Amino acid sequence: MAATTDTPAGKDTSMKPKQSDALNIVRLNGVNWPWMVTQESLDTLRSYDVWEDDVWVTTYPKAGTHWVMEIVNLILVKGSEDKANRAQQSSPVEFDPFQPGRRPLPPNSPGPQYKAMKQWKAPRVIMTHLKEEMMPSQIYQGKGKVIYVIRNPKDTTVSNWKFLKDFGFHPRYKEWDFFAEESFTEDIVFGSWFSHVLDFWNKHQHDKNFLFVKYEDMKKDRKGAVIQIADFLGKRLSDEEIDRVTELSSLESMKQRFSTSKPDGSAPSSGKPPATGNKPKLGAPSIIRKGVVGDWKSYFTVAQSEAVDTLYREKMAGSSLAVEF
Repeated sequence: MAATTDTPAGKDTSMKPKQSDALNIVRLNGVNWPWMVTQESLDTLRSYDVWEDDVWVTTYPKAGTHWVMEIVNLILVKGSEDKANRAQQSSPVEFDPFQPGRRPLPPNSPGPQYKAMKQWKAPRVIMTHLKEEMMPSQIYQGKGKVIYVIRNPKDTTVSNWKFLKDFGFHPRYKEWDFFAEESFTEDIVFGSWFSHVLDFWNKHQHDKNFLFVKYEDMKKDRKGAVIQIADFLGKRLSDEEIDRVTELSSLESMKQRFSTSKPDGSAPSSGKPPATGNKPKLGAPSIIRKGVVGDWKSYFTVAQSEAVDTLYREKMAGSSLAVEF
């Protein structure tokens, strides 16, 4: 698992996926993306109009994105789950599943989410896996708030593999050894964990409109995380409301409620082009898995783990960020 050099956006110097091997991967701005990401969406979001009360939940994939999204949504309604606006349940904002030859645009549809959410009611809670240099520039001018979730790279890789291996992005993603190797290079979809996490942390850890939360800390103290996020959002909740949000944001509660919710028309939960009219359920079981810390020990070999440790020490040298494995 050799160290790799990060590839700047706009440059295309790393290995491209062969079309025959990766029909559902597209390469844009020097990054490999799922087919749902388009150049138009990336260009549009870079200059996107951010609202002052926007909440952008930003993560490397499989870092607890939906978990924090649900906590934010529950905080905004003070734990009254029935008041949560599920019509505005975000999928990755950079996704555009409506593309010629992939999925026809339904009649009277506002199009991809980044267009549709211009009509959303405030406050908007927006999910994204965009890299730091591709986020809306207005965020770095202080508009909106960003919650960036960090999960240790080994558990992230296992969760990502479980999620992606059957999606058809790359035929060899089904092989754990290949995926574990690929995940720590810039050739993996969304780029490597290191470039994604460190670009945000090193540049914005002190920004007032950014909150960095660690998945492992949230697992230890979910109530403390709820209080921390509520304070960041400027929302005053009673003890009873905090307890309600804490309970509803448990893994058990989310699995039960999400798997029985009504279809919301969000982006497809599969990397494969869906059939017209096939709308997934909110929080499908594939989105919420074990949610445990240390699951990587059941998958990484000793040699693979040691290789990641070596790369981790190299990439994290000089950084104030520390994560728990």
